[in-house]
Amino acid sequence: MATTTIQVRMDAALKQQVEQKLKSMGLNMSTTVNMLAHQIIRQNRIPFDIIADETDNKLDNLPKSVNADKMTDDELRGHLLTGYQEALDGKSRPAAEVFAEMKAKCNIEK
Repeated sequence: MATTTIQVRMDAALKQQVEQKLKSMGLNMSTTVNMLAHQIIRQNRIPFDIIADETDNKLDNLPKSVNADKMTDDELRGHLLTGYQEALDGKSRPAAEVFAEMKAKCNIEK
């Protein structure tokens, strides 16, 4: 099997931390990158969840009434049922219509 070399730019402190963690697992950077590449091919995706830093979550500034993450299951279920009933009662509009109106107001063509 022919091999090739890749170069990756990384913060030096981050690299040192990663290398220390990998060493404690009996791995090195090269083996880990190869493992990642194989898993991407096998799974046809990044083989782990990419999660935003909780301290950088802009949803936290939203009021509870529009942030499902801050609602209990019962509260969320209640809002969904209310919305569903309003749709059945004809008190709603198609999403395409609302988006078209928003785009017109914001001068967005697409």
